[in-house]
Amino acid sequence: MNIASLIRYDYASLDGYQGVHIARGHMAIANGLVVLDENIPVGVLTSVDLARKHHMIIMDCLSPKPTVDKADKISKVLDVMKGSGHDVLMVYDQQVFLGTISQHDILNHLHANLNRQRLSLQSVAHDLRSPIASIKMLGNMLQENLILVENKQLVDYLNQSCDFAQKIIEDILLTEQTFEEMVNYSIENFDELVEECAAGLSTELEKKQLVLQTNLKFGKSVKMDRPKFKRAIYNLISNSIKFTNQHGKIELSTVITDNMLKLVVKDNGIGIPENIQGQIFDKFTRAKRPGTAGEPTTGLGMYLTKRIVELHDGSIQVESDGKNGTSFSIFLPL
Repeated sequence: MNIASLIRYDYASLDGYQGVHIARGHMAIANGLVVLDENIPVGVLTSVDLARKHHMIIMDCLSPKPTVDKADKISKVLDVMKGSGHDVLMVYDQQVFLGTISQHDILNHLHANLNRQRLSLQSVAHDLRSPIASIKMLGNMLQENLILVENKQLVDYLNQSCDFAQKIIEDILLTEQTFEEMVNYSIENFDELVEECAAGLSTELEKKQLVLQTNLKFGKSVKMDRPKFKRAIYNLISNSIKFTNQHGKIELSTVITDNMLKLVVKDNGIGIPENIQGQIFDKFTRAKRPGTAGEPTTGLGMYLTKRIVELHDGSIQVESDGKNGTSFSIFLPL
């Protein structure tokens, strides 16, 4: 998107040969002042100019600044502002002065757009919940009354697809809730929460005949948002299950190190290629790939996990040589 709709055509202006005290008075109500020389715009005066230079007249305070074109993209203009150190610039169209653009106006515009996108995303996700749940219910009813094995397999595939669609919707909604909702803290036994998450994935572990080893030595309670952090731990264990071959091994361990609680989820699976390790925590990451048994992924799980950990002032690290397993470590301050 270009900056045309963000230009201030109703800019405030002052004659460059007026006293600086007049500019200071106007600066309190204006986001940059266009300086005129015989009614011709020659520059834009900002609060930065007034702070850097102490002169009697406005023209002497004016510092050279880059200009931008109304067809320029927002990203380009922000780069120009960052590079020049000025947050208000003059805008031209084929050498004809149009007005000014400010970083403040750009950021407000981007923030409003982001909020609209979030609301739209949430609305779509909520609207999809009911029809998918209805399809799932009909699939279950059909499965109970089918005789042919082939038909049962088709309905089973239908139910699996509905489950995955519901997972995507829940991840999308949780993504927005994680940012917008207050964190509801409670005191929880951390090791017990890890064991609860592992128990909730026992069916998936059994399907791939995976060995789960636990070495939980933390043994203390910590302050956390239980539902959110449970989701983070669940995501890590589920991720290890997806990317570990049959008869593989997953290890869960907790320990205190450097006055930090450290949770490690380690597997001997297929690993994460080095060229995508920097992308796995991105929202809707392009680094997503199917599991070793073809399990689908939403591209949101690791993003959610990282955000939840950071909401608790923690950090997460990943280690993998790209071939022989992966280790995720969560660090929480005590």
